[in-house]
Amino acid sequence: MQQHEHNGSAETRMSQPIIKKTSLTNLWNMDAPLRAMLIENSQADAELNLHELEHAGFQCKAQIIATPAEFVEHLGRFPFDIVLADYRLPGWTGVDAFAAMRKSGHDVPFILVTGILGEEVAVECIKQGITDYVLKEHLARLPLVVARALEERAVRDARNLMVQALRQSEANSLFLFAHNPLPMWVFENETLHFLQVNDAALHHFGYSRTDFLQKRAGDFHPAEEISKLLAAVQDALPREPLAGEWHLLKKDGSLIDVEMFLHKMEYTGRAATLVVAQEITERKRAEEEKQKFFTLVEYSRDFIAVADLQDNVEYVNPAGRAMLGISITEPVTGTHSVEYVDPEDLPLVYDTILPALYSSGYWQGELRFRHRQTGKPLPMDFVGFQVKDQKSGKPRYVATVSRDMTERRALERQLQHAQKFEAFGQLAGGVAHDFNNVIGAILGWAELGEEQAASGNPTLEGYFKKIHLQCDRVTALIRQLLAFARRQILEPRSLSLNQTVHDVLGLLDNLIGKDIEIKTDLDAELWATRADPTQIEQVLLNLCINSRDAMPKGGRVSIETYNSEFSVQDCGKTLGPQPGRFVELRVSDTGIGMDAATRERIFEPFFTTKGTGKGTGLGLATVYGIVKQHNGFVLVESEPGKGSTFRIFLPISETPSKGELNPPIFDDLQPVRGGTETILLADDHDGICEMANSVLTGKGYHVLIAHDGEEAVEAFMGNCDRISLVLLDVIMPRRSGPEVFSAIKAAKPGIPVIFATGYSNEIAVLADLAARGVAVMRKPYSPALLCRRVREVLDAAWETPSLAR
Repeated sequence: MQQHEHNGSAETRMSQPIIKKTSLTNLWNMDAPLRAMLIENSQADAELNLHELEHAGFQCKAQIIATPAEFVEHLGRFPFDIVLADYRLPGWTGVDAFAAMRKSGHDVPFILVTGILGEEVAVECIKQGITDYVLKEHLARLPLVVARALEERAVRDARNLMVQALRQSEANSLFLFAHNPLPMWVFENETLHFLQVNDAALHHFGYSRTDFLQKRAGDFHPAEEISKLLAAVQDALPREPLAGEWHLLKKDGSLIDVEMFLHKMEYTGRAATLVVAQEITERKRAEEEKQKFFTLVEYSRDFIAVADLQDNVEYVNPAGRAMLGISITEPVTGTHSVEYVDPEDLPLVYDTILPALYSSGYWQGELRFRHRQTGKPLPMDFVGFQVKDQKSGKPRYVATVSRDMTERRALERQLQHAQKFEAFGQLAGGVAHDFNNVIGAILGWAELGEEQAASGNPTLEGYFKKIHLQCDRVTALIRQLLAFARRQILEPRSLSLNQTVHDVLGLLDNLIGKDIEIKTDLDAELWATRADPTQIEQVLLNLCINSRDAMPKGGRVSIETYNSEFSVQDCGKTLGPQPGRFVELRVSDTGIGMDAATRERIFEPFFTTKGTGKGTGLGLATVYGIVKQHNGFVLVESEPGKGSTFRIFLPISETPSKGELNPPIFDDLQPVRGGTETILLADDHDGICEMANSVLTGKGYHVLIAHDGEEAVEAFMGNCDRISLVLLDVIMPRRSGPEVFSAIKAAKPGIPVIFATGYSNEIAVLADLAARGVAVMRKPYSPALLCRRVREVLDAAWETPSLAR
């Protein structure tokens, strides 16, 4: 049993935030000592209760007891204004203490301060007469609850005193009635006419005494409350006081909220009712605003917490608890804010954040919190600020509103990843474009040299064949770069991924070896997609080869297909998926897997984890580029030792699309026929121009050469009548191939045109042109292919009357 007088030194009290003593109650003298009995077996919890009360301005003179014997000892000399009791105590409960107190005849506010109290138990406690209860995790409510209990006690005492006084002496009763600070009046039950009113009521409602007494009690109530008032005064229990909340009208027409106590009595020989009223309009408004704010905080998705100026945490909202792994029943009162911070950021807290909060009252920046169970650091966008008393302006609390940046950081990394790949793609596309032209020229000259050396110099012919072979290898490499850069000319059509899988399975046995099992699980109801079959086969082959290389000792490759659909909400948390319906091609293996650092780079061109000389590093880069060019996306799941899963998503084919590029298949054994027509050749690469000019003139054609788009238009306009065919590069200076095409078609609509390209940003334009019969030839092209394509287009033009003109 301990007695405490919690007044503190002047220095200590000056360092703590002070609230004006009238801020909580007008009916309790805050300068007077509050004699409080604390029934609590935890000294620390009792100290916290006293701290909250003193922090709110109460002058506590406390007696802390823990056992029934100590409590009984104090019942005989009960000098207390209020009792604060824990609900669960060793061997007894707070309810037992309340019953014993009531039995001994004492009637003071009795408040339960407990950790957990179920709703049913709380309701039962209130029914038994316990004043109120406060949960320990919401201890900041304690001063308000105590103030309200003291107010209610003062009002009740005033009412009881007045009733007793009226019974003892009419004169004394009238005096106390007239001078009571609370509005009071008496009205006749039968007629509701006023019989008496005090000065406080006249002043509060704005009436003179004469005007007030000429009215009836019902005149002060809104229409919807009249029946409630009549029921109250006609109740069969005339001596039982009735308390409740009502609405009353003032003289100016304003409606106020009041708490009224109605006590039936006899007044001058008539059945009457004594009313004691206390306006609670401001209190209700404040409570409603507080409830709105509290609801907002409780349902916020951000971390919101409040601590006092000594860094004692008083509140953490549900979202904050969930972020840090704190259960909803775990108390946070008594913890310190630094316990929620990642240890590596504690120097930032002590050296920067706390000094800023105590000096300027505000700090914003990044701070890492710590998950209580896992210890995982959580990057947070932290805002800390002081909460000041509205009247005194002095700081009372420190609050923080912090937002988890984990998802935002992940999205930023994915965006940087996408931007990096876009830059790689631009670089790879540019390099491939230049290589295409150079290799095209070398390939052309090598093929011409091979033909000329075939008859007289076998050794030289062999050299040219080797050059030709190396050119083919470089051409394949360029096509991989173009696939990554998404600059290939596609030949899309509606297809089923199931058929693609069946077509590729026959090749896989020879590619991946007998020690690797291949399993398939294909959706029989799979939607169709619109894609280039050759490119999608390349994707599947590259993924299977990648899986093979990840399983040097054998294993299993699983190939699956699914229908998938993503909503906008599904795509909100990551940058990869897109809303819509997709077909999914999933390739999984039981290989060595990848760590996070490797997963970040697997689609970069020339990145490989294989040894030197064991791969180009373009296999997965090609997969990425092909999928992206088909407006799809790739998801990768992998962990070291747990294999890898690549998920390819391609948009479904909603409607048949126009503009498929379907270049003809030529029979290399068929002899190439020349001609005497005039051909305009437009290409900005001198090597291509020189090679093509030599090839075509060798076949008897007349060739006009232009090195840019503007020059091509001028050459055509000057030789319009004799030009039979135009061979255009797609990308040229001054004017692009499609722009030149538009100009010459305007001058001569029937002129046949061949586009030569290996790299283009204008694939949609080319697809549209192809749908209208314009020929497209891929670079690098061989002399034989060039001659065949030229001859075919010229012959087709003569066969078509609209083109022959």
